[in-house]
Amino acid sequence: MNETIKYILENNPGLINIILTGVLLPLGILWLTNRNNRQLKRIEKNLELQFKTKDDIREQEKRVYSSLSKILFDVQQLHVSLSGTCVDTSCIIDALKKFDNSVSKCHSDIADNMLYLSSESINLIYDFYNTIGQLKIQLQELNRQKEYNLANVTVYYSAQNLADTLIQIQELFISQRSDLKVQFDKLSQEKMRYCCGQEPPKELKEKYEQVRTAMIEQNLL
Repeated sequence: MNETIKYILENNPGLINIILTGVLLPLGILWLTNRNNRQLKRIEKNLELQFKTKDDIREQEKRVYSSLSKILFDVQQLHVSLSGTCVDTSCIIDALKKFDNSVSKCHSDIADNMLYLSSESINLIYDFYNTIGQLKIQLQELNRQKEYNLANVTVYYSAQNLADTLIQIQELFISQRSDLKVQFDKLSQEKMRYCCGQEPPKELKEKYEQVRTAMIEQNLL
């Protein structure tokens, strides 16, 4: 077979040029063209994904921040519910039930919008939820001890911690927006720390600290 091909090529020297220019060259050009097209499509896809991801991140950040702000507002309403009229067994339980019902949709929205968030953002969100969990544990324990007058005190200080975490989350979101010019008034944001009004009286504050310390020692918090 090889001898036959060799004989044909030796007796037809122009055949090599025909093969090179008529067959191999077009095939080579076609291969290079397809390769370049694939590379261009890959680049276009990466660019599209990059900008799409940026948009998705911004949208997810807005939804998460909005949901967390809504939860802080619900904490404020919880404080109102537990202020002044919290004098019986059902007070704390009823207020917690109303709180859980109100924030349930926020939990779903936050869980659905954490895909593209940074690990630092997610850690802060978990800190926020940890504070919510501790707040509920404290209220349930106060209910068990029948310390109803400390319920709104617990919510007051928990709300400050939640506001601090929320401010950190917003600062982090904004710091990551290198492509946007965003105005951020930290002083105005810190007003969220006082969403539950004035600080409780000294005697209630001291009693709250004693009860909370006891909870920590019992590994409740």
